[in-house]
Amino acid sequence: MDDQWVEQLVQNNRSALLGFLHRHAASREDAEDLLQDVFMACYRHKDSFDPRRCSETAWLYVIAKNRLKQYYRDQKPVSSLEELAENGQELPDWSSKEAAEVMECRDLVAKLLLTLDERSRTVLILRFFQELDAQQIARRMGLTPVNVRVIQSRAMDKLRQAMAQM
Repeated sequence: MDDQWVEQLVQNNRSALLGFLHRHAASREDAEDLLQDVFMACYRHKDSFDPRRCSETAWLYVIAKNRLKQYYRDQKPVSSLEELAENGQELPDWSSKEAAEVMECRDLVAKLLLTLDERSRTVLILRFFQELDAQQIARRMGLTPVNVRVIQSRAMDKLRQAMAQM
């Protein structure tokens, strides 16, 4: 495949792919960055595309989904105390024991979130870390608000079960 093919692929799918990424990313800026990453990966791996295995669009969405997985792995769910201090934010007035407990809880939450499937994890991150409501999450993920609440409820049940087993 040549560069012109990649450029045409980018032009034909830019808005749809941006919408998909925006529904799953924290912000429009993140979605635009992810879109650039997807198209760069498309360009780098253009020779690996096999039209007999899947369509161009499906290939793009596989790349986008893989990039989203990396995006969520790279995200930090909570700022560290060091980052808060560096940014000039006021640190909580905790004893060292309380601070250690908070860090332990943060690590536990991160581990538990990784036990969930991607969609459930995304709903919980958007709901509890980004403080979006069911309507906002539904728009971003292309779901209904009722579906978002069901996913959230089931994910919370899974987390409770996982915590009970610890």
